[in-house]
Amino acid sequence: MHKRWIIKMVACGIICLFVGSSVVLGRSENGNDLDSQAIIGKNNIEQGTSFTIIALPDTQNYASTYPDIFTNQTQWIVENKEALNIVYVGHEGDITNNARSFAQWHRASTSMRYLEDPVSTGLPDGIPYSVIRGNHNIGMLFDLYFGVARFKGRSYYGGHYSYTNQNNYVLFDVGEFHYISISLDYNPDTNELNWAESILQTHSDRQAIIISHSILDNPTGDWTTSGLHIYNAVKDYPNVFLMLCGHNHYEARRTDTYNGTTIHTVLADYQDYPHGGNGWLRIMEIYPATNEINVKTYSPYLNQYQTDADSEFTLTYD
Repeated sequence: MHKRWIIKMVACGIICLFVGSSVVLGRSENGNDLDSQAIIGKNNIEQGTSFTIIALPDTQNYASTYPDIFTNQTQWIVENKEALNIVYVGHEGDITNNARSFAQWHRASTSMRYLEDPVSTGLPDGIPYSVIRGNHNIGMLFDLYFGVARFKGRSYYGGHYSYTNQNNYVLFDVGEFHYISISLDYNPDTNELNWAESILQTHSDRQAIIISHSILDNPTGDWTTSGLHIYNAVKDYPNVFLMLCGHNHYEARRTDTYNGTTIHTVLADYQDYPHGGNGWLRIMEIYPATNEINVKTYSPYLNQYQTDADSEFTLTYD
């Protein structure tokens, strides 16, 4: 599967519009066939093992107060790319705490840039990753620091809705298995959800992940208002198997089946922990041969796992 992202750029108060984000099946946005950069972990999958995606929950307090912890997370991802077969990193929103703080956006950009380094990652375009806005990121600076220009031309970049990166998607292949991850803005409107549906239709051959900042409440696992709208928009698509979110503190999950299609939705947000979250992130090991996702909660900062039932569990998907 191939991934496509969506992004806009706003520089010094000037909005730079990038047109032409139409979907081209099997190609990167620059029109080239997806190359080996987007095909990751093939040997491991052929041996019947797993690959890993990393979910980065709300990093807002790291960007405001504990930038070293943010950088520790992304450096750890790069250092463990081979050992864990990490193929994709999805940020769950609230990148910064103050949407107007250039300093916070600069710190977040610096931390995320470790994922882009072709030398340390061994990949020309770095480790595929996506970012979305949370409620703390509404404003122009998101697109200044994580706009179209940052991702355009990367082989995993898919495209974007309208002229911004507020809704985006990426494509990646792991051996014979094909995936798409669609990141939706905080509280997406009808047009944005219609766009997401069109992407799912175009890439119906790819197993799909949906990420948006607010989908579940905690601790009940009930839908937020926007989460219910997102679920109702994507539940008809049998390729959707996983949705990820942050926003509401701590952990929750739910499993829903509609017309035979099962979607797991997983919430993680540790911002109320000491040091702005203590560096906790989600390691999601996917085993295609058995259709299982082993979820672990780990902190590179503490070098510790959380092993309670809400933090370490296995999901089965179709």
